[in-house]
Amino acid sequence: MRSEWLSILTAVYLLIFMNGTFWDKSSVFLKGDTLALLALGIGLLAAFIALIVSFSAKFVIKPVLIVLVLASVAGAWFMDRFGVIIDGEMIRNAMETNQAEAGHLITTTFILHMLLFGLLPVVFIIIVDIVHRPILKKVAVNLMIILPCLVVFGLAGLSNSGTFIFNIRQHKEWFRTLNPVFPMASAAGFFIGQSKEQNIVVQPLGRDAKVVDDWPVGHRKPRVTIIVVGETARAQNFQLGGYARETNPELSKRDIVYFDNTSSCGTATAVSVPCMFSVYGRKDYSHAKALATEDLVDVLGHAGIKTEWWDNNTGDKHVADRIKRTDLFQSNDPRFCAGGECLDQILVDGLNAWLDQIDGDAVLVLHQLGNHGPAYYLRYPEEFRKFVPDCRSVEFDTCTPETITNAYDNALLYTDHILSEVIDTLGAQGERLDTAMIYMSDHGESLGENGLYLHGAPYMFAPAQQTHVPFVLWMSPGLQQSSGIEQACLAAKADAPLSHDNLFHSVLGLMQVTTEVRDPALDIFANCRTGANS
Repeated sequence: MRSEWLSILTAVYLLIFMNGTFWDKSSVFLKGDTLALLALGIGLLAAFIALIVSFSAKFVIKPVLIVLVLASVAGAWFMDRFGVIIDGEMIRNAMETNQAEAGHLITTTFILHMLLFGLLPVVFIIIVDIVHRPILKKVAVNLMIILPCLVVFGLAGLSNSGTFIFNIRQHKEWFRTLNPVFPMASAAGFFIGQSKEQNIVVQPLGRDAKVVDDWPVGHRKPRVTIIVVGETARAQNFQLGGYARETNPELSKRDIVYFDNTSSCGTATAVSVPCMFSVYGRKDYSHAKALATEDLVDVLGHAGIKTEWWDNNTGDKHVADRIKRTDLFQSNDPRFCAGGECLDQILVDGLNAWLDQIDGDAVLVLHQLGNHGPAYYLRYPEEFRKFVPDCRSVEFDTCTPETITNAYDNALLYTDHILSEVIDTLGAQGERLDTAMIYMSDHGESLGENGLYLHGAPYMFAPAQQTHVPFVLWMSPGLQQSSGIEQACLAAKADAPLSHDNLFHSVLGLMQVTTEVRDPALDIFANCRTGANS
């Protein structure tokens, strides 16, 4: 077979069979305009042929086609099955995942999909005997194909330019689902960015930080705050925010403040977790900036506050690089762990012992496994299977939407229990410690709304289910008194718009740390102090 014919066959295969999501969206956005859809198909086919034929050269064509096919087949699976868009941050999530998490996505059905739609075409590409022309003739023939294809592509675009431009502006996610063009461009951008980040040197932040309050040294109890970083909990399914189901029966009985209007910094852990602890707000945040700047836990350390990180997820995303970190998910404790993952009870198991040895101000971060999908059913023990039947599979197409939601809500119910245990454990230390708990989820989750599942949608058009997150605050009576913070004042402002941007400055405020990098305008406690620290 001539190399150009193999290139054309591959282009047809990729555009027609590996772009189900793109064509579904095209049909919806173009409202069934047959002529526009025809022009779009002809133009893109011409562009695909021009692109692939440009690699039609000896020793080049087969490796390129194999990579294109395998990348397209894998991308099609996740886009068609979960409605995700494979951008740079989605690739970062994939690169930073662990074996257990990846195992929930690399299922038997996925492997069969890769064998049928990926391996068989790859075997054909490998065994076909390509007939190559002499180099100059090869270039001439390639150009005779590429140049007319580019002309066809341009004419097809111009024929319905108004329609295409309007829909691209209205639906920015449309061409991000074009497979494998956007995913491979995103991958290239990600790895280029990675190479630039290799030589980043962390710059100091908040070295002037110190604890300042009106209580003489030795005349107040140590302050201890536990920050629970939630995983994939969406506010829409929190009973505290008005959800009809009892997903927060235990927290509802505690004296807490629930901030109902909180938005996340990102839609994936690799973005949200470092952003939560960064001095940069969402609009100014970037991964490179986070790597190059110390964060909240560093500033707390500069103030002399003991700070630790306990992880039951896929890591701290470089937030805790310079403090003591314990990866509990690696313990394989048979009481809580199986298959490389652990129930969140492991976060509470050693909490009393840790608190008993605290003799000064301290902050402990607990990073939950929470509601990480798609294996929601593995996130809670049997006694928390309240909402049944619950989906007991990572293959969502074998479950009904109702059972998927049931499993998700059961996992939230378990988080409610874990948070309540943290509160009760802190409350029991009231005679010797002034304590608080802050819970914020890193991002939300889609459960089938508009065909979307899981999370990681680009923020500019991510649905509210992925960006509206729960935020819970509990403070012991002793802390309220020693800090002068009025809980009633906070409760009165519980509906005010907040975000991950507030965490950095509010934790410093709660621990009464003064530093030039703290912004009182983003400290939720700043205007709710009276008495000793007004």
